[in-house]
Amino acid sequence: MKEFCSSREFMEAVSEMAVGTGFRPRVLGHVQSDSGSVPILSLSRKVAGRAPRILIAAGIHGDEPAGPHAVLSLLEQFEKGWESLHRLQVEIVPLINPSGFDRRERHNQTGTDLNRTFGSPAPPPEIRLLMDDYRRRPIDLFVDLHEDVDTPGFYLYELAPDLPSAFGPKILAALRAEGHPINLSPVIEGMAATDGLILRTSRTVPRFFRQGAPQGLYMKRLGARRTLTFESPPRLPLSDRVAMQLLALRTVVDLYTP
Repeated sequence: MKEFCSSREFMEAVSEMAVGTGFRPRVLGHVQSDSGSVPILSLSRKVAGRAPRILIAAGIHGDEPAGPHAVLSLLEQFEKGWESLHRLQVEIVPLINPSGFDRRERHNQTGTDLNRTFGSPAPPPEIRLLMDDYRRRPIDLFVDLHEDVDTPGFYLYELAPDLPSAFGPKILAALRAEGHPINLSPVIEGMAATDGLILRTSRTVPRFFRQGAPQGLYMKRLGARRTLTFESPPRLPLSDRVAMQLLALRTVVDLYTP
């Protein structure tokens, strides 16, 4: 697969592919990057009737390129696959942090970790654009595509209604069946984990965030019933990490389809 190192070129490829697969690109605004002025895009695809709405976000950390490239691969495959996703209202934010993407750095060009600023009183421009857009309509399911430089294998966070309905065990089983490595540590990022799953079912969400919060927690506060954050291991080739992200996402969509 082709790896993009320029956020501008990546956005151009995504826009072209989205139009050809029935997604409507919307420019939420522009931010500055080494590529120049780069749009923050939201891709949407509606279906008739009342169907759940899924939001997929990628590229909030610039040194985690598998997520954005997984979005591009999804668009390339969409017409001949992803039947379950065809039955959902779909929104995709393919690249949140263009300046970090260009430099392959976690933070944006001002040195801010964007995934710690949702809900703050004065968020960075990238996050202000998203917050303004996210509040416009309810999201049922939120999926955030990440990578973790320290992990030996895939793991995920899940905020779910209850333990029996958790998607995590089925996602990890699907990855394991395809031979993908799983992080089996009992503690990941300081949190208890079971077979690669960090699960929360009753986390209290504050009404206001004084300093800002991760995107998944912010979406929970906005009313999402379930949020998932995928973490793939950058030590593997990009094509392998993209395959892991896509398999995990496909499993979620198949489980969630009404």
